Amino acid sequence: MMDIKKILLVEDDQAFNFLNRMFLKSNEVDCQVDEALNGKAALDYLSATKECPEVILLDLNMPVMDGFEFLEQLKKRNKCSHASNVFILTSSALEEDRQISLSNQLVKGYFMKPLNKAHIEEIKHKLASAN
Repeated sequence: MMDIKKILLVEDDQAFNFLNRMFLKSNEVDCQVDEALNGKAALDYLSATKECPEVILLDLNMPVMDGFEFLEQLKKRNKCSHASNVFILTSSALEEDRQISLSNQLVKGYFMKPLNKAHIEEIKHKLASAN
């Protein structure tokens, strides 16, 4: 099974970022966890980083730049678009959001908040089967 070295949380709610960090740590996902509070901040982070995260957990509804716009920009102009696996982690229960997300080739999964053990297992499984 592939080890995850780095995760980027793209989420505007700092309480969720804190909970996600604690959840990952308590479920023995021992890796660097960075965060960006919106899509633009995430693109800036990805442009500046030397090592792309294996996993990006992306919220859809954020100020400045939402998750959909982030995906479009990531596809167009970022070195991490081929190296990172994007998983949507959202509170949106709209089927349309789910379908649009999963139709994007960068998106490997769609999860409802909060992050849970089944989500982690699915992420690890998808990473392992991709290699």
